Parts: sequence; C-alpha cells; structure tokens
Amino acid sequence: MRLQNAGAIVYGVNPADQASHRTYAEKLKLSFPLIVDTGGRVARAFRSGWSSVIRRTVYVVSPDGRIAYSKRGTPPVEQILDAISAWPGRA
Repeated sequence: MRLQNAGAIVYGVNPADQASHRTYAEKLKLSFPLIVDTGGRVARAFRSGWSSVIRRTVYVVSPDGRIAYSKRGTPPVEQILDAISAWPGRA
C-alpha cells in the first residue's frame, strides 16, 4: 500500500494460472493485480531467469518507461520508495 500511496502502479507477474493467482491474492489480501505470464515471455523480456528457474525480481519503471530500479529477491520497501522518490519532478 505504501508503494501505491507513493504513486507506483504495482503488478505481480508469475507463470501460474489465473485460478492459482486468485487463490494466492485472496490468501495474502493483495492490493495489486497478478498477471499470468504464459510461457514466461515477461520473465524473459526482463531477464528474470526463465531458462531454469524464475527468480523473484523487483523492477521500478519510471513514468518515462525506463527501469529506475532492479533487484532480485525481496528488497526492503524503503529502497523501492527511494527509487520512486528519485523520479524527475518528484519532491
């Protein structure tokens, strides 16, 4: 929620099917959509390791479409918020 309050648009992307996503989102009470990545096209496009195992990777895409932050694993929310606050025109 802190990310959305900072103006971020948040998505989760995973190759699991829609029913699995729905169950997962309900269980964790996620406040953002999960996208089904059939065939791993999104993972390959962002080089998240589709060839063997998809690795959790967090990307922050700036309003001008550039990747402003990228980190594998589960980075602290503060790091992600710092990347968002560095966008041009942000205070």
